[in-house]
Amino acid sequence: MEGVAESTQTPIDAPGMAAISLLSTALTKRFYVCLTGEWSESLNTYTILALPPGNRKSSVFKALLEPIMHYEKDERERLAKKVSEQKAMLKAKQKRLEHLEKEYAKNGNPTTLNEIYALTNEIEGQIILSLPRFITEDVTPEKLADLMAENNEKMALLSAEGGGIFSIMAGRYSSDGKANLEIFLKGFSGDYCAVDRIGRATIILNEPALTICLFLQPHVVQNVPASFLERGLMPRFLFSFPRSLVGHRKITPRVIDAEVKNQYVFNVKKLLYLKAEEEVQLILHNNARQAEEEFRGEIEKMFLDGGELAEMKEWGSKLSGQIIRLAGLLHVSEHVQCLQMDMPNIEGIPKQIQAETIIKAQKLAKYFVEHAKAAYGCMGADQGTQDAKYLLEVIKRQDKAVIEYRVIQNLTRNRFKKAMHLKATLLELEERGYIFQTKDGRKTLLEVNPHLLDAQKSTHITRSSLQVPLEGGKHRGDDGYTLVHNTHNSGRDKSNVGNVFKGVAGVPTSQSQKPQEITQNVGNVGEDKGGENEYDEDLFI
Repeated sequence: MEGVAESTQTPIDAPGMAAISLLSTALTKRFYVCLTGEWSESLNTYTILALPPGNRKSSVFKALLEPIMHYEKDERERLAKKVSEQKAMLKAKQKRLEHLEKEYAKNGNPTTLNEIYALTNEIEGQIILSLPRFITEDVTPEKLADLMAENNEKMALLSAEGGGIFSIMAGRYSSDGKANLEIFLKGFSGDYCAVDRIGRATIILNEPALTICLFLQPHVVQNVPASFLERGLMPRFLFSFPRSLVGHRKITPRVIDAEVKNQYVFNVKKLLYLKAEEEVQLILHNNARQAEEEFRGEIEKMFLDGGELAEMKEWGSKLSGQIIRLAGLLHVSEHVQCLQMDMPNIEGIPKQIQAETIIKAQKLAKYFVEHAKAAYGCMGADQGTQDAKYLLEVIKRQDKAVIEYRVIQNLTRNRFKKAMHLKATLLELEERGYIFQTKDGRKTLLEVNPHLLDAQKSTHITRSSLQVPLEGGKHRGDDGYTLVHNTHNSGRDKSNVGNVFKGVAGVPTSQSQKPQEITQNVGNVGEDKGGENEYDEDLFI
């Protein structure tokens, strides 16, 4: 992942999220984790990574998912002849059946009827071969059901420009224009799903397993229909809102080491070629079970009033299961070296997940909790709040106690086309206590609240890797988030989580009071449409 992040000059979060989805695509329906007789978790995952345009999302997708695409191509070429032959044979049998039915209709011969029964049973009992598919992109719910029915009830919906699938989910192609979410909801949990189509046979999926990974622009998350939240689609996703590196990228980054790349492709192929008659059950070792139970206890406390998950109970209620899924993916990937390439045997993967693996997965929980707060904060945010948040970030970057109005006007001229718009937004910041507008002759000056400047100076930024927001998920401090060490590879929590400043009620009349925070936690979601001074880093994390 580090090699992909370096070569593409993207946040390491991007290849990290893609890697989760790659493992999910390869291992779903091959393994599952059993916690109790009633509770088990498949290994399919739903993930969203939000970055603005120009962040090379497609390059990351291609680098991580290329082995699966090559495997799919090779398998389709290998099976193409067999599929073609089977189709020709079935077509011939169906024509023979039609002929027998016409003959029986004329003479009523019992021998003909018996032949009809035998041929019908033969056709219906035929195992239909199809060209294998692992991945699809913008697809209607009906076509997705067809693909899953043809591919062991599983499919991966992966897109580096994932906004299109959301519009399809919202009902772009439905006859009544209403959202069609059933297969996306049930594909996560593996619930029975029947898809009825006019003029075509019903598709029955007994245990569907869908993997979704969408790299999209932040405004897509902001504008999701309310039904996506109300019906429980968004709570199924793990979110990542990394800080854009645009403006800070290396011109000549290191390329991925050829040996590392070859080993990666080799290991992914071993996972793809794993053979099993049925799904393999993974269980937790005794120590791992204890760690998992303690973790669930910690999550439960987060639901209390004032807790981190108090306002995201539906998302939080799935967190323990999500971590179990991640632990299952990590467990199999950790033992890929044990598999032989010529004939990878699924029995080479240990059936017990150790405590160390569970703890590694649990270290990601804090990351995903904080990023979920950012996602939930931006869903449905209004434009006025976005403008106020954006303008506040521009003011903070100046790092001055007093700023001339015309300076801010020049920096934001592409976003605030009219002076009235800018002045109204400045007034909102003044009412919240972030600034105080004064006059020096004919000049308008903006006096910045000292607490804001103190917070700016105290925020420590490191550009290591995975990034988490400040406590409470509020977009505060220099960019609202503090970057931390990569929790994927960290043995301990190195996150710098703490308040930079908290808003208080009321409108300060002087610079001695702390400002009132902007209540909608949105950051600068949406595509930057300003000039050269509108940094992509507004789209934290």
